Amino acid sequence: MKILLLGSKGMLGSDCKKVLGQQFEVIAPDKKELDIVSWDRVTERLQHYKPNIIVNCAAFTDVDGSEKESFLVRKVNVEGPRNLAQGSARFNCKLVHISSDYVFGGRKTVPQPYFEDDSMDPISAYGTSKMQSEIAVKENAPDYIIIRTGWLYGSEGGNFIKSLLANALRTRKKQSLKVVNDQYGSPTWTYRLAHQIGELIKNGARGTYHATSEGYCSRYEFARHILEKLKIKVNLEPCSLEDLSQPARRPVNCILENRLLKKQGLSIMPDWKEDVDIFLDYYGEKLLKEAKARNS
Repeated sequence: MKILLLGSKGMLGSDCKKVLGQQFEVIAPDKKELDIVSWDRVTERLQHYKPNIIVNCAAFTDVDGSEKESFLVRKVNVEGPRNLAQGSARFNCKLVHISSDYVFGGRKTVPQPYFEDDSMDPISAYGTSKMQSEIAVKENAPDYIIIRTGWLYGSEGGNFIKSLLANALRTRKKQSLKVVNDQYGSPTWTYRLAHQIGELIKNGARGTYHATSEGYCSRYEFARHILEKLKIKVNLEPCSLEDLSQPARRPVNCILENRLLKKQGLSIMPDWKEDVDIFLDYYGEKLLKEAKARNS
């Protein structure tokens, strides 16, 4: 089976390239070779590669930046997936598209999770673009998998763990590091998610799935767990989302229930703490070196 992987340089894409490459033939062109916003380029490359499956990890993921880069966000997050969906229909291949917990407004009372069939009601430009990407895929691809996930971390790219470590090492003993304590979600390792994507592909899955680690926590609890695991002493100060005054609104409740994965016996997602501990055991020293280098 031949997979065309888009966004292979990103955090999830790089792990998908490693993991899926162990089971399938993976073609991973860079943006110069295949820019998904170009319909002509998409059709030309699909005709050339003849993939069985397209896995789309390419996206504009800067949540705050999305508030002012509306043209670029629409191009990458909506028109790109539409091109891939129409291309998959034209060349008879499956499309696997990565979406986000931010398609929901987060208004459910914690710990009530969001299910696959809940109505989408995004509250940010980024969330809206991901909702529109899902609609574009559903309307144009006859064979698709949409995977909603969130709170991703991995060894490549930027993420919460890397930012936390850089800020923690920069914070002096008498100072405090503010971390949000009123937003809840499920920290999810991109390596594990890549394996879950492989399971869905192998089993011929179709439709919309939620795929995050089991359990949930606040950003503050997530940060505390990381710092305790790596034995970094810093004063954490809980704060609210409103305190940070970020350009984009964030949903308070980002908890997704992997109901369809479980119903079909396909879920391989463990508790979030289990994966975070494995990740930090393996990458902790490397991440600390990177954090020190960022601060130097």
